[in-house]
Amino acid sequence: MNWIITVGDSFLATLPWLVGLGAGFAVLVRLMPCNKGMFWGSDPRAAVTDLLYWFIGPLFVRVAKTFLLAAGVALLFGGRDAGLSALANLPIWGQCVLILLLQDICLYGIHRFFHTPRAWSFHAVHHSPRLLDWASASRNHFVNHLFSSILVDVFVLLLGFQAEALIALVPFSMIYSSMVHANLNWTFGPFRYAFASPVFHRWHHVSEGEAIDKNFASTFPILDLIFGTFYMPVGQLPERFGNGDVDYPEDFWGQFVSPFVKREPAPEPTPQNIPG
Repeated sequence: MNWIITVGDSFLATLPWLVGLGAGFAVLVRLMPCNKGMFWGSDPRAAVTDLLYWFIGPLFVRVAKTFLLAAGVALLFGGRDAGLSALANLPIWGQCVLILLLQDICLYGIHRFFHTPRAWSFHAVHHSPRLLDWASASRNHFVNHLFSSILVDVFVLLLGFQAEALIALVPFSMIYSSMVHANLNWTFGPFRYAFASPVFHRWHHVSEGEAIDKNFASTFPILDLIFGTFYMPVGQLPERFGNGDVDYPEDFWGQFVSPFVKREPAPEPTPQNIPG
């Protein structure tokens, strides 16, 4: 029965966020769209897939993070206090700032790894939406979750940062991640190099062109500037999104098993099989 309570609590915790984010971004996207006519929910099948990720993802994260943290403390510290006391003694706001910086550096490297051939099959799930909007932030394969948000959070806690600081960042992380995926024309103007904007991240999700494998930073684009992966041409907006696979599964289960299933490549266009 405990697992039923856990599932119920997780669903009840997620629902208000979905309602609030959905209502807020519905208004903003109507007023300031990046790609006109692109609204979450206009493709019911994609919307259902997004919702499944929103509800199932937090359950996996919660269980995996608890297990890995317990294992890490037992293996690395053997009953002693984990981490550096100097970090734990910092004020919560100071810990939050340091965590954001440290996480973004780690996630930049992990993100680039998932764009390599050996890991792309898992990350392709996140790039699968062709209708890119705020809810697309939830689309992550469980393997992608494990090596990004879960391991990075566990690493931060093992360093000695307080769990309260990590918890305090949860609302910011959910809102910011949804915002950068939202169909908004925000570039942040002179702050475009300081903070990731919706246009900055939408370039990362394009399915073709020079922006492929660019803009890996989650929060601070200065990392992309440093490593030569920044792409945000002035006066241009991204238009076409997806992972480049026209036959990619659109349902939750199909995307979950896709990295483990060998799929035949689509046939090359010929006069016999070109539509129309």
